[in-house]
Amino acid sequence: MPTLSLLELKEYLQSKNIVSINDLGIHFNASPETLEPMLEHWIRKGKLCKETSESSCGNKKGSCSCSDGHHIWYQWIQ
Repeated sequence: MPTLSLLELKEYLQSKNIVSINDLGIHFNASPETLEPMLEHWIRKGKLCKETSESSCGNKKGSCSCSDGHHIWYQWIQ
């Protein structure tokens, strides 16, 4: 199984701007547990913002499932 690099993750995040943890998992064929430490790296660098459906309800385009707090989104900042 190929390993995911921080650069690959960064490039994908930049191209999408806002992406869910589920979409990242599907795209990279990786579990959230694998992706989260890498995402935290970019959050610590101030390049990425993490949001949940509870914290961003009403701010996303499209439908928002306010009853489900398990949706996690990442937004590239730059």
